[in-house]
Amino acid sequence: MLREVNGVRLNVLDEGDGHPLVFLHGMGGCWRDWEPQLDHLRDRFRCIVIEHRGHGRSEATRGAYSTDLFAADAAAVCRLLGVGHAYVVGLSMGGMIAQKLALAEPDLVEALVLCDTGTHMGTRAAQFLRDWAARVRATGMVDSRGVVNPEATGFSRWTVEHQPHVARNNMREAESADPDAWARAAEAVAAHDTRDDVGRITAPCLLVWGEEDPAVPVARAQPLADALGGAPLVVLPDAGHVCNLDQPAAFEAAIEEFFAAHPCTRAR
Repeated sequence: MLREVNGVRLNVLDEGDGHPLVFLHGMGGCWRDWEPQLDHLRDRFRCIVIEHRGHGRSEATRGAYSTDLFAADAAAVCRLLGVGHAYVVGLSMGGMIAQKLALAEPDLVEALVLCDTGTHMGTRAAQFLRDWAARVRATGMVDSRGVVNPEATGFSRWTVEHQPHVARNNMREAESADPDAWARAAEAVAAHDTRDDVGRITAPCLLVWGEEDPAVPVARAQPLADALGGAPLVVLPDAGHVCNLDQPAAFEAAIEEFFAAHPCTRAR
């Protein structure tokens, strides 16, 4: 359902009952990035999925995007829905947004799950994203025509071999993005930097990573865990960058165990 917040129409799914659980997808993603979790968790949690501006069915506004702006949108959605505190799960760019949300709204974020993400992009990676954004603006999104290239996808080898439809549908959604909005999201990721701030996050944190992630290699997970004060890390075998779609059952088990260890302590 489209909701108007911060002067922009955002597509927000609000399903189920229980403690609020907010999902933040990655760059070029949409609500479908959380489809297995919606179906599995909605009988125990109030699942809220926010499509960021310029993504999915949400409005593609003009002007620069930033992870701060996306986080402000997420906070405004929560206020509109009457959610004063929630568990928050963020994947890739969504994990960057989740960091910003936890820093800006510490009373809102009760526990935090960060997946295949980081505090910043390296110099070369950031420049690669900016160059990619320029190409997309000039020539548009790539059209894979439904062909899953094992060397180019962020999914695990197991997914490409045994459930290629998962990778294919993810690609179809990403390739349907507005090129200029996608480029501005890529520039937002390239500019993101919470290295000096991430240690101030007060919410309990869990890191979940795909063992085969080619975009944000698992070697980057432990430094982030250390920066968060020794946050636990779960590495999922046969999973890549979108680990919750590669291995949904293992992903859900990991976050449910974490939430059980950090039950809601405030009245709704």
